[in-house]
Amino acid sequence: MKNPVITCTLPEDVGNVRDLMTQKGIHAIPLVDVEDNGRVTIRGIVTSDDLVGVYDDTVDIQQVMTQKVHVVNPQSNAQSAAKMMIRHNTHHLVAMEDGKIVGMVSSLDFVELIAEQKI
Repeated sequence: MKNPVITCTLPEDVGNVRDLMTQKGIHAIPLVDVEDNGRVTIRGIVTSDDLVGVYDDTVDIQQVMTQKVHVVNPQSNAQSAAKMMIRHNTHHLVAMEDGKIVGMVSSLDFVELIAEQKI
């Protein structure tokens, strides 16, 4: 799991999100509403795949984002997270605890985990 997680609040346009992903070297950004108490509501997630073929940087990101976001408990083990990714055919899970985003798990995290194993 990686943290901290880069997020964007709505409204936002494709160009700004694409630039942020490029600057930070990331492939997914949760789109959120943040309440005064710091609690977060996830409205969607945008991945680099969502941006393929979108050439107008002024398009509202809500038009291309994935609305269904899969959330995992940060204490979940790698096996249950991997099974959730397979079950939902997704490459990103958002880890939330007490109404806050505390990390994100990507399929690349599993590749790194395997690469670190001595076989």
